[in-house]
Amino acid sequence: MSGKELPPRGGSFAGGIPFMTVEQKEERGAIQPQRPSPDRWPDLFAAAAFLFATFVLLITLVPPWYRYFAADDDIVSLLLVPVYPGLVYAALLYVMGVALRRRLRPALVVLVAWWFVIPSIGRVWNVVDGEHVVPNILGVLVSLALVVLAWRVRAQFVARRVPGSLRRALAVFLGGGVVMLLLGSVLVRAFGTADGIGSAAAYVLSTMFADVGRAGGDLMSGVSAPIWVRAIVGFVGAVVVIGAAGIFFGAPRKSTTPEAIDEAIVRGMLRDHGDEDSLGYFATRRDKGVVWDSGDAGTAHAGISYRAIGSVCLASGNPIGEREYWPGAIEAWRRWSREQGLSLAVMGAGHSGAQAYADAGLTMLDIGDEAIVDMATFSLNAPGMKEVRRSVDRLQRRGYTATVLRHSALSAEDFAALADAAEHWRGDGGDERGFSMALGRLADPLDGDCVLVRATDETGRLRGFLSFVPWGRTGLSLDLMRRDPTADNGLVEFLVGALAAQASRIGVGPVSLNFAMFREAFERGAQVGAGPVARVWRQGLLLASKTWQLESLYRSNAKYLPDWQPRYMGYEYASDLPRVGTAAGSAEGFLTVPSINLLRRRGRGDDGLATGHEEYAEQVRTLIPPARDVVAEALSIDRLPDQMRVRRLKLDRLREEGVDPYPATAPRTHTLAQVRDEAGELPVDTETGTVVSVVGRVVLKRDMGSVAFATLRDGSGDLQVMVDVQHLGASDLHFWEHSVDLGDQVGVTGEVVTTHKGELSVRATSVMMTSKSLRPLPDKHKGLIDPEARIRMRYVDLIVRPEARTVAYQRATVVRSIRDSLQSRGFTEVETPILQTVHGGANARPFETHINAYDMDLYLRIATELHLKRLLVGGMEKVFEVGRQFRNEGADFKHNPEFTSLEVYETYGDYNTMRMLTQQLIQEAAIAVHGEPIARRADRDGKIVEYDLSGNWPVKTMCQAVSEALGEEITADTPKAELLRHAEKVGAELVEDPTWGAALEGIYEELCEGQTTTPVFYTDFPKENAPLTRPHRSDGRLAEKWDLVIFGAEQGTAYSELVDPVDQRERLVTQSLLAAAGDAEAMQVDEDFLEALEYGMPPTGGMGLGVDRLVMNLTGLSIRDTILFPIVRPQH
Repeated sequence: MSGKELPPRGGSFAGGIPFMTVEQKEERGAIQPQRPSPDRWPDLFAAAAFLFATFVLLITLVPPWYRYFAADDDIVSLLLVPVYPGLVYAALLYVMGVALRRRLRPALVVLVAWWFVIPSIGRVWNVVDGEHVVPNILGVLVSLALVVLAWRVRAQFVARRVPGSLRRALAVFLGGGVVMLLLGSVLVRAFGTADGIGSAAAYVLSTMFADVGRAGGDLMSGVSAPIWVRAIVGFVGAVVVIGAAGIFFGAPRKSTTPEAIDEAIVRGMLRDHGDEDSLGYFATRRDKGVVWDSGDAGTAHAGISYRAIGSVCLASGNPIGEREYWPGAIEAWRRWSREQGLSLAVMGAGHSGAQAYADAGLTMLDIGDEAIVDMATFSLNAPGMKEVRRSVDRLQRRGYTATVLRHSALSAEDFAALADAAEHWRGDGGDERGFSMALGRLADPLDGDCVLVRATDETGRLRGFLSFVPWGRTGLSLDLMRRDPTADNGLVEFLVGALAAQASRIGVGPVSLNFAMFREAFERGAQVGAGPVARVWRQGLLLASKTWQLESLYRSNAKYLPDWQPRYMGYEYASDLPRVGTAAGSAEGFLTVPSINLLRRRGRGDDGLATGHEEYAEQVRTLIPPARDVVAEALSIDRLPDQMRVRRLKLDRLREEGVDPYPATAPRTHTLAQVRDEAGELPVDTETGTVVSVVGRVVLKRDMGSVAFATLRDGSGDLQVMVDVQHLGASDLHFWEHSVDLGDQVGVTGEVVTTHKGELSVRATSVMMTSKSLRPLPDKHKGLIDPEARIRMRYVDLIVRPEARTVAYQRATVVRSIRDSLQSRGFTEVETPILQTVHGGANARPFETHINAYDMDLYLRIATELHLKRLLVGGMEKVFEVGRQFRNEGADFKHNPEFTSLEVYETYGDYNTMRMLTQQLIQEAAIAVHGEPIARRADRDGKIVEYDLSGNWPVKTMCQAVSEALGEEITADTPKAELLRHAEKVGAELVEDPTWGAALEGIYEELCEGQTTTPVFYTDFPKENAPLTRPHRSDGRLAEKWDLVIFGAEQGTAYSELVDPVDQRERLVTQSLLAAAGDAEAMQVDEDFLEALEYGMPPTGGMGLGVDRLVMNLTGLSIRDTILFPIVRPQH
């Protein structure tokens, strides 16, 4: 899970915006919410109820409106639903809104019956009596329409009431109603104007009807009561009505205490798929439940860990289990939450989890980042780690020591000491934070894989500890951090450093440290040029940090130079945000909801250090599914193609029969070529009496009935073997017929004979398997046709195409010839570094890498030149190296990013002596390959043409060659403007505003280099493009350099080397300026080389030659055919 630092996030304001939804953040992956099928009618009904409750509250507080709507004939009551001013009625409507938003089916039933059907019956009665006929008819029609709408959308109200809630609600309503009626009647009779207890009771009963939205004005006639009496009666009525409604509409709750089977399956999924999420282990908290994709833990493939807080079902982190089953788990979680009347929310999801939730229709907000430190690359000596390194060194000098242990290695006394110390250090700090990012327990028998890092001072006193939970196979995630407030500063840095030092011992890779909320807001707001929104947002966070330590968490993480990985919060609808925010804040410990349970826990220890029992742990262990046998799955033959499956079955059968299909060795007296050479020309049906043992691969197999033939192939060639029942034992014959396939390596012992047709053969008397091939060979006639396949599967190409092996042997011959030729002339072969701190010696784009031991960037060498010249300074006069070079450039039929080159240096030589040496080396290599100095090349028709390489090769200066090609004399005095005119005329591609030398070389490349076939030495190049070459001894504008061109491409180049250290420094500084200006191919200043040069290097001739291209030119093949394993895109 190591990640790289993400680029700064932008927003619609100049200074950035506080929150960013994941669909806005392309740099973290396009996470587009995809809404499920529409189910918003419960929210619309709830919104209408809330709006109506607000309206009732408003008319209750405004006296003129109160008087108008207190009557029975207001227009709203006639057309829509009854309106009765009163706080209790408003509260009842609000409770209805909450119940509707929870998708409670009973709330819909009550809404339809109490507010649509019953009022419409009254309207019909009024129409019969002739009262407000038109408004009442319209009201009936509106109610009827609303009833039809409620019927059509009833499927969206999936939540059911708690069993027994109706009975309890009626008991509360009736019992409370009796108490209210009796108490109210007494108060109204004593302090009101009621004539008797009956009229007082009628007054109270009328009030009760109005509280629940029904008219009762007739019962109040002639009775009044003081305002404080009405307030008491109203308050009691509100308690009764809202209490009864709350009980009736209360959503059922599934226990969030997991059963043993749930925790067992969670732990099994974390074992198999835990690498996905650093917070996955926190799903084992005992205050969380799990919703499974299949509805049952025993058959589940994925699940959602959640906790119900208020009316919100808050999921934590990513879904657990197999990723392909996440959508099903999310849908099951949504369905279950709907049934319970809970809103959906997610806290602490990673990027992949956020994508899955967004695909399911949730909106995801980036709320911050967790700090990931890869212990494989973490180093206290890295740049930027000075502060941490000082803290660690200081505590080590003061005698602090740290131990790193798995929890399974700790005793009960150890855990007790940790718990006591932590409680003493912490004091009364409130609840442990971290619903989604903390475990909430210590010393649990099931947490043996957790890691503890503890520090003691020089006296052995415990001063602090960190506890980490497992993250996949090798990762850890910080769970608990405790330190003695009196301990020295830097204790946490000391503990992290100790973990890094022991990481390899305990097999730890990535480590997730603390989560930093709004990290980028702190960074962007502090940047120069931050916009006003970013600055204000940062100031607000700094203010909040005084309570919640937001900034301190960010800065405590940033000092370790971590990779920041985003974490997201999700919600389904914007209207849910207030409740989702409250639930998330409560779960994470930022908000505390007062409760009796909280008061009971106060001062009773740290809930975060609670633990389980051994009996429960043993029950969970027995239910954890067995681990996947990854090896068995990888070796399973079920998914293999038919031919491979048959071969695997044969392999298994051989082993069952006691035959080793891959023996350590096999008898071999001759190669196949030796058998053929020793036999010579023999007549048909000859029995030589010579018994040989040969080995090879079966490339052809023919069954002729009583006799069978096969063609074996080894590194020297092909030879036929003959198998018949007269000379081969029954067991060997059965083995040959039923166990040997094309492609198998076999050993055959037998007599050398010729067949009736005169074919030289080995007549087998015994056969054995030397290596069973599990894959079939390609078509025996066509072989590998695809050129890419030939390169990617070069081993198969070598098997089926003998000419491929011939090229490999020819390449080895060329390299050996070069070495022999140079060593015979007194040259010494040396080796120089491939990893270099400076790329130099040629103008080319290098490959870059990084060495962790020194925390520095390095380059793969592009040339061996600068190191070989150091040897010349040291007194080695004739040196050469054949080695690999690496250039991060194009790959085509003439170029490969990784190639083999020869570099030769001879003191007191020059480019002329190097020219003669190069000609001789190539001619001798051609003779070694072909037996004569020739090169081969395919013409346009694909026919191989031979070219004579004997004699001395032509030598032309660049100006001479260009003059011949243009038909006009070109010299070093030719003006640049004239060269540009010629370049434009011939179509040479030049850079903008080229120099004189660049213009000349452009024309040369266009007209001369590509048109050359047989070898030509082109000499005396412009000085400006040869920074390591001495100026021409007769014209300082030119350089003593030549290029050997064969078949339209550069084969080699040589210089009279520049040995003047002052001139060389000037040229390399010029090159470094080009590199600083963006030229990736320009050389850097190599101070070590210049320092060596300042000791004095003798006059020297140097030459570089491409070995791959030489083999290509001698054989007529492409460069990809002459290299056994050229760079190719991976197939998988």
